[in-house]
Amino acid sequence: MVQIAASTERCNGVTFVSAILTNDRTTPQRVRLESTLEPVWPPRRNGVVVPEWDGERWQGRLEPDSRRGIGFASPAATINEPLRFVGAERAPDRAKINTRTIRSSLERWEPPAGVDGRR
Repeated sequence: MVQIAASTERCNGVTFVSAILTNDRTTPQRVRLESTLEPVWPPRRNGVVVPEWDGERWQGRLEPDSRRGIGFASPAATINEPLRFVGAERAPDRAKINTRTIRSSLERWEPPAGVDGRR
């Protein structure tokens, strides 16, 4: 079974949502959640939205007997249930990695000043 423990904090007109997902099954699970707040400001890595987020929906892999934290922000007012459980199913043995996942994990790089002839 997958369990969700979510909390919210409101600061300067922004609601910050954090959640801990727990997978107590012995198999990896693909979990789907949906924010009940709109709009959603998903986290970004190096300027790119993390690949698990698609609009108000989050889908990610939880390894067996593990916990994983997720979070996002929204200008919407705080409510008791900021996340809705959509579903969970056994995940394939290997997580698929797409170019968006790889790109979001890379550091931002620019050539040093003067290399391209501009200052």
